Amino acid sequence: MSGLTKEQVESNPAIADFLKSNFAAGGDNNDNTEGVSIPLEVLKEYGYDESDFDSIDEGKQYGEPRIDNGLGSPEQQALNIRKLSTFLRQEQGTRACDALRDEFIIPGILYGSDPTQGISSKDKSTRFLVETPWPELQRELARYHRHLESRVYDLTIYEDHTDTEGAVHRVVPRDVQHHPVRGMIYCANFLRYHAGRPLKIPIVYINQEESPALKRDGYIIPVNKYVECIVEEGVPIPKALELECTGLQLKEVIRLDRLIFPDGVRPSRRVNPETFVIGPVAGGRGGAQAGTDDDAKEAA
Repeated sequence: MSGLTKEQVESNPAIADFLKSNFAAGGDNNDNTEGVSIPLEVLKEYGYDESDFDSIDEGKQYGEPRIDNGLGSPEQQALNIRKLSTFLRQEQGTRACDALRDEFIIPGILYGSDPTQGISSKDKSTRFLVETPWPELQRELARYHRHLESRVYDLTIYEDHTDTEGAVHRVVPRDVQHHPVRGMIYCANFLRYHAGRPLKIPIVYINQEESPALKRDGYIIPVNKYVECIVEEGVPIPKALELECTGLQLKEVIRLDRLIFPDGVRPSRRVNPETFVIGPVAGGRGGAQAGTDDDAKEAA
C-alpha cells in the first residue's frame, strides 16, 4: 500500500492486522507496504534497461517529482539541449499514417541540411520517414506548450524496436500539427539544426511592476512573440529572451533595444532593428491616469 513504511506497520499492530486480513496473498506481505512491484521482465518489454533501474529511488513516496526522461548528458544539459527518440517508418500514405495514429504513434519526416555532418538537403536520401511514440512528444509538449518548436533536441533514430544504438541527429521540431477535434498531436516533423541556423526564441516579460503603465491596468499588445536569432557554437540555447519592462509608459512602442540578448546570441539578418516591433503598450483608464500623473510630476 503506497504511503506506508515497514516501520509504521511494525509499530502499529492495527495496521498490520488490517494489511494481513485484506492483502494476504499466501505469503509475506511486507512487499505490499512499499507500493506496486512490477517484474523486471515486464519493464524490459516497454523499453527499460538495467541503467534505468539503477536510477530509481526505492524509497520514493507518492507525490514526489517524476524522473525527467528528456534530460540528456551533462554536456547536453549545459547547452540546454534535450533528447527524443523515434523510429524509422516504412509505411507511406494517408491510410497507413492514420493506422499509426490509432496506435498513438505520430508520423513525420526528418529533413534539412547539416554542414557539420556533411548532409545536404538537396540529397533526397537524407530525408527519413519517422514514427515517434506519442508519450515522447506529449512529455515535451506538456513542458513547453507553444514553445516546443523553439527547443533543440538530440533525436535518436532507431531502425526498429530491436535496435539498441540508433543514430543521433540534432533537430528542431517543425510543423507540429494537432487534430482539430481530438486535440492530440497529429503530425510532427523534425528539421536538422546546427549552430548558425536561425532559431525562433520566445519573449518573456520581466519587471512589469516597475512600469507605471503595466502596474495600472496596462498591457502589451504582442505584435511579435518570437525573435529569430542566431546562437553561436558552444553557447547554451536560451529558453526565452527577457524583455525589460522598467519604465514602460502608455502608448510606448517596444522594440529590440529592450530585449536582453545573452552572450553569443544575436538577431538574425532578417530581423531589422529599425522596423521590428514587439508591440505597443495599451491600457484602460488606470494606465492612462498613471501616464498623466507621471507627466505632471515631471513637469512640476
